[in-house]
Amino acid sequence: MPIRRLLPVLAALPLLALGACSSDQGATGAASSAAGTIQVTASDSACKLSTATVPAGRTTFAITNSGKEVTEVYVYAGDKVVTEKENIGPGTGANVAVDLAAGTYEVACKPGMVGNGIRSELTVTP
Repeated sequence: MPIRRLLPVLAALPLLALGACSSDQGATGAASSAAGTIQVTASDSACKLSTATVPAGRTTFAITNSGKEVTEVYVYAGDKVVTEKENIGPGTGANVAVDLAAGTYEVACKPGMVGNGIRSELTVTP
């Protein structure tokens, strides 16, 4: 096979390799364990965070709904909603990313998408 016919394939190889290194797992709830990523396990009776402290900056919440009800997850700074992800079905997940400043936050999981939710405290350090 002439080299000229292989050039387009050879040119595409670096792009394919870069795509294989991506850590975006889509809406499965799975994410890398990189700094700034918090695994949130929402169930019908709990809202568990993989860590209670993260550094300020970009934070990804990798949410998994292990309950039997549709849920939603909110991040609050006092009474203010910082970010939210709604309609996370049972057995599914989603990722949501937000820039967080230093301070104290609450992460609320709302099974059945009603009420004030089950809350967990999150501290963001400078």
